[in-house]
Amino acid sequence: MIRVRTLYTVRLEGLAANPAAPADLLLLILERAEHPVRIALLHRAGVPRTVYDAAARHPDPRTRRLVARTGHAPAEIRAGLAGDPDPGVRLAVAARAESWQRPKPLPPDVVARLAADPDAEVRDAVCDTEDLPDGIRAALAADPEARVRMGALLAWPEPPDEIVDAAMADPDPAVRRQGMLLACHRRPELIEPLLAAGCDSIISDAALERSRAAAYCRDARTATRAAIAANPHLPPDLVTVLKDDPEHEVRLAVSLRPELSETQRAAIDYHVGPEDRLSPPGWFWSRLDDLDLMRRYATSAHVGLRRFAAYSPHLPADLVARLAADGDFAVRMLLSERHPDPPGELLLSVALESRLLTRLDRTGHPNFPRAGLARLAGDADPVARALALRDPVLGTGAVDRLSRDADPAVRAAAARDARLPPARLLELLDDPDAAGSAARNPALPESSMKRILYDVAII
Repeated sequence: MIRVRTLYTVRLEGLAANPAAPADLLLLILERAEHPVRIALLHRAGVPRTVYDAAARHPDPRTRRLVARTGHAPAEIRAGLAGDPDPGVRLAVAARAESWQRPKPLPPDVVARLAADPDAEVRDAVCDTEDLPDGIRAALAADPEARVRMGALLAWPEPPDEIVDAAMADPDPAVRRQGMLLACHRRPELIEPLLAAGCDSIISDAALERSRAAAYCRDARTATRAAIAANPHLPPDLVTVLKDDPEHEVRLAVSLRPELSETQRAAIDYHVGPEDRLSPPGWFWSRLDDLDLMRRYATSAHVGLRRFAAYSPHLPADLVARLAADGDFAVRMLLSERHPDPPGELLLSVALESRLLTRLDRTGHPNFPRAGLARLAGDADPVARALALRDPVLGTGAVDRLSRDADPAVRAAAARDARLPPARLLELLDDPDAAGSAARNPALPESSMKRILYDVAII
């Protein structure tokens, strides 16, 4: 059924997300509003404990799932839903909680209970739990369901040899193949069977026999030659052959090899454009904490290597500062997305420069600056004008002007600002583009909140 959104329902959804709405009004919304409004209520931080308690007892399992899924809910309330009769609720508890900040983990006994859940989907979701004890991982790797065994192998950073060996004898062919993929680095005799079975993904990682590696270097497929060009075990003479490959994709892969000197890289005919996307080879992800390698990458003249370095969350402050000032936007964007402590000015510059749909994703980071954003109130970019509202010293007059902006997103952002003159705030409740935001404004009078509920027959 298609749900028709009206000005009244838009206001109601906004009120459900209002951080200043009294708990008694939120409880009425929880009890009497439709499910999409309950999503707006529970999919945010700052929900009163009494509302979470009531939502965890709600007769609609979809609502209980919302509580189980959000990382904003107290961990003990989420843990209490691990025994819910609805498997979807238990699955939501087992899955990664949704939250900007890392939520408090579930108690070990609750995790163990979910790992033994009668529903295979729930057990499979447990595989992705961070810091999962090895005993529980081992139990999941021996689960009766193949999908759970596979999930345990895929999520286990370094499974013990006995777990991998058991996987290679698994009755499920996909699990056996995954076991072989995990074992081939210590058992080279498995490489040939994997390649024969079509596992081309190991071409860029495995220690291949020379004859096999040489054959891949002559392969007619460009993608195969590019994959072998990234293999860290490739003999130097074969690397030399590939650096003059007729295809740019192959030469680029050679130029990204870690052992090359800057002079050797410069001698290769490659280019990386601002819009080109580069994917690090598989072996790279296990070396993100190799600071010697990351330093060589971060200080390289090769923009691709600097992009690779920006993936590392372990970069020290001097390399973070260096990459934050990089001339390549992709380097700065990756650093802003991947590093846990990016500079505030970097976050701001990426938000202002980006034209991607994700440009505002990192504006909620604690490092995102607020002071000085008032200078953007007259900017030609509507995103910049909206960001100006985050400055604590922005005057009431400027907030009022922005609430009348031609761009609806700017008006909506201003409608959420508590500095908005009261009369203008009430006017915006009638603006179809800003009504929801006005209803979210913490300065909205309680009498107006009750009027919103009255208009939709909740009170």
